[in-house]
Amino acid sequence: MSEFIVSARKYRPTNFDSVIGQLSITSTLKNAIKLNQLAQSYLFCGPRGIGKTSCARIFAKQINQHNNEDIDDFSFNIFELDAASNNSVDDIRSLTDQVRVPPQIGKYKVYIIDEVHMLSQSAFNAFLKTLEEPPKHAKFILATTEKHKIIPTILSRCQIFDFKRVSVNDIASHLDFVAIQ
Repeated sequence: MSEFIVSARKYRPTNFDSVIGQLSITSTLKNAIKLNQLAQSYLFCGPRGIGKTSCARIFAKQINQHNNEDIDDFSFNIFELDAASNNSVDDIRSLTDQVRVPPQIGKYKVYIIDEVHMLSQSAFNAFLKTLEEPPKHAKFILATTEKHKIIPTILSRCQIFDFKRVSVNDIASHLDFVAIQ
């Protein structure tokens, strides 16, 4: 008997070309990787379910794969923190302690902080120092549905990508693809 995989995981995008409805963002991120013009921190914001976290995972994987095609698995260089349940100062201090250690393989360690607007005010302040002076090997991707709840000092240190709602035509064509599969 084969193992059942939930369709949301089975059809989750694994590369930028499979992301639906965010062409301007995915092409900008692909060009940044190709030209090696990477910001230290990014903010992916927009409504729920439109690909912010998926794009963050793809981006985190691909910045280490660029110029390293012989190594395929950089998953140990990617750290995810769900700020909805890990929003205290101690959680952020633990993260900042990890940031100091460079990667063993690959060029970057990537920290994805999902639902970043859920961090407490003191956690934001503790994170700010690391975001102001990050090590060269650390990249941060913050994802949120509520950009207005993030303090301006954090916003000013991020390259911001506003994800838009997926159009009905894009949804219909993807549903056709899934039905054929």
